[in-house]
Amino acid sequence: MKKNLYLFSSFCLLFISGCSSIDVLNPKGSQGNEQLSLIKLSIYIMMLVIFVVVVLFIWFVYKYRARPGYQPSTHQENRNKKLEITWTVLPFILLFILAVPMVKSVFGEAQKDRSEAMKIKVTASEFWWKFEYPAEGIVTSQELHLPKGKRVVLELHSKDVIHSIWVPQLGGKQDLIPGRTNRLALTPEKSGIFQGKCAEFCGTGHSYMRFTVKVDSKQDYEKWLSSMKKDQNSSQSLSADESEGQKLFEKNCLSCHATSGLTAADKKGPNLADFGNRDHIAGVLKNTPPNVKEWLKDPEKVKPGSHMPKREGLSEHDYTALSHYLQTLKK
Repeated sequence: MKKNLYLFSSFCLLFISGCSSIDVLNPKGSQGNEQLSLIKLSIYIMMLVIFVVVVLFIWFVYKYRARPGYQPSTHQENRNKKLEITWTVLPFILLFILAVPMVKSVFGEAQKDRSEAMKIKVTASEFWWKFEYPAEGIVTSQELHLPKGKRVVLELHSKDVIHSIWVPQLGGKQDLIPGRTNRLALTPEKSGIFQGKCAEFCGTGHSYMRFTVKVDSKQDYEKWLSSMKKDQNSSQSLSADESEGQKLFEKNCLSCHATSGLTAADKKGPNLADFGNRDHIAGVLKNTPPNVKEWLKDPEKVKPGSHMPKREGLSEHDYTALSHYLQTLKK
């Protein structure tokens, strides 16, 4: 009974592991398409090996089955050079067929000219992502905007431990190692919203270290860049409740978080420019005022391992005012 339960549980876990919004087999970028081709090639080779093994297994079972009048031969073949050479050489041939396009893909991407590519600096910290656009002088966090059809080179850095960036539908993944700069090229071919995440176990908040990738058309991307360069709330009127939240933010949060998308205003915590338009809070909760309150009240409870401290002395009304103000941070 226990054995059957174990097998059933293992099968269920295997089945459930495929239930994910991460769709590796539905790429939307040139690097993702190339990786899918390699996955298909490896599957075809494995299927060929499995087919040959299964056919030989069935054939031998049938040929040497016990049956009336059958007497197994007592002759034992100790060596057969032709067979030994065959099953030694064949794996090398199959590995060679798989290795050539894989090496060509990896080193070919590394040798491509980067002068025309757009560069974005990516910094990973426990447990969030910062994205800097040096040519534009802007910075954001948790949401990476990319222009459709443009080759982008991500320069990867880590502030603490080893992380790994992975956007399954666009390509990846690549480690971010403290003290070292690695690079990852992406060329999105279709507009849309895609999930990115850390693919290297990095601590208690690893499973929540997610981010969103928004691939925009050229016009939408230029519009987003332009909006990020504007001062937050420069032309926005706030209600009394939102103004109160702004004052609370300046008193309790401004030392760590910037609300401007300009690099010069960047601080040690996640940049909150355009926070009101983000889909998720800290990559975990849906971005709604009640969820913002839940996050502000106890970040560690929502996202284990978070370094954001819980503010003491704030009332329920204060949290409401803060959550309303944060929703006004829209470009």
